[in-house]
Amino acid sequence: MKKGFLGVSLGLIIALGCGAPVEERPDARPAPSPLPTTAPTASPLSIAVAPIPRNIPKYDRAEWRHWTDEDDDCQNARQEALIAESETPVTYTNDDKCKVASGSWQGPYTGETFTDPGALDIDHVVPLANAHRSGGWSWNEAEKRQYANDLSYDGHLIAVEASANRLKGSKGPGDWKPPNRAYWCQYAIDWITVKNSWELTATESEAAALKRMLDTCEPPRSLAVIQVDPPHPVAPPTLAPTSDSTYPSCAAAEEAGEPRALGSRGNGRGFPAAMVPNARDGDGDGFVCEW
Repeated sequence: MKKGFLGVSLGLIIALGCGAPVEERPDARPAPSPLPTTAPTASPLSIAVAPIPRNIPKYDRAEWRHWTDEDDDCQNARQEALIAESETPVTYTNDDKCKVASGSWQGPYTGETFTDPGALDIDHVVPLANAHRSGGWSWNEAEKRQYANDLSYDGHLIAVEASANRLKGSKGPGDWKPPNRAYWCQYAIDWITVKNSWELTATESEAAALKRMLDTCEPPRSLAVIQVDPPHPVAPPTLAPTSDSTYPSCAAAEEAGEPRALGSRGNGRGFPAAMVPNARDGDGDGFVCEW
């Protein structure tokens, strides 16, 4: 910049002093563009916001079957997450290589380094109970299992210090943030990515907390809030049993020739809950023992 400016000034002086035309030097370079006066901004993020519907089915952790071995290689989802996130090659408890014995993991919530997998939890960044409240209550068993074991995005399941994960529980960003403030930016981005990927909503307070966490990014990230209407639970059917009889089990009802009916959510055919009062209605649709 200095060279270009001086070259032009010197030419003006020569032209004014001598009256001779000024020839541009063959190796002269154009003046560089002025530096930007503001820092670059990162692309904005967005999240759908809606209140939690009333009367959604009660959360049951057993319905979110986790740590399955989807590819039948003897390493379940927890072990595969430990292997993927270790900063050094892992060792195994035996030659089958089914279970991790040691490695090196930096727990992002606290910043501490661990070598014993027993000190770590594999955390769902968006907890199962939060996913349930955010729309996952309407998923079928297969969808819940897929969410609980999803390894397709490396910010979905992460190895974290067990004690920090227990403090987090099912809380969202409005009620809990990682003690390691340097991780806030990535935590917020992962939370938003998971919610958007699985079409889950956030609450107003959750979105406000995410915005504050995104302010710690370099450069800061913005978050667009998209107001949506939450899905509402389908009211359980009021169908009466085909007879006045009740049975101690679904097997007894089936042996008695009682017909099965399609559940209101289409997950399978079962018996009205009033017919088999001891059976559990896992999806809250008024039918039990669905298949």
